[in-house]
Amino acid sequence: MSSPYPLRTEHLILRPLREQDIDVILAYRNDPDVAALQDWDLPVSRERVERHVAAQTGWVDVLPGEPRQIGIERDGELIGDLYVRLDEHGGVAEIGFTLRTEFQGRGFACEAASAVVADPIERLGCHRIFGQLSPENVRSAKLLERLGMPVESLAPKSYWCRGAWDGNLVYAMNDAEWRTRPASM
Repeated sequence: MSSPYPLRTEHLILRPLREQDIDVILAYRNDPDVAALQDWDLPVSRERVERHVAAQTGWVDVLPGEPRQIGIERDGELIGDLYVRLDEHGGVAEIGFTLRTEFQGRGFACEAASAVVADPIERLGCHRIFGQLSPENVRSAKLLERLGMPVESLAPKSYWCRGAWDGNLVYAMNDAEWRTRPASM
């Protein structure tokens, strides 16, 4: 079976990160509005982004046990990225997403996340998909709900992030729930 990457959606191309993405990634990862509810340490250094991009360049597929950062491209421009990690058996996947501020609220994150959820379920036989976030991240929670994921759990003050305890909110669904979600999602 051949790899679907780069994966094309109606408006986007989902692809491995490239060296020419470094400046864009550095800018949005350090944007206070983008970084506010993410868990990376600030400030994000150029060296860190260079190492990360080098590690994420050139892959050809999503594979069990190998986390992937997938670039979200629109009209030739990197507008954000998705994280997907299949466990070592390929049965459970975690997703996450980051979008540049000027591209938020336009449906691009939902379009990209829908494609990245569908791929491991439909093509790779993944059984369960989940996303973890701060309970304060209302916009991301709504996106996960639009994908058809219900809240699975909330662990208050269980996640150490930037010098403080935060809650860990988990949304999840299994493959059958994905296949039977309402078509309007």
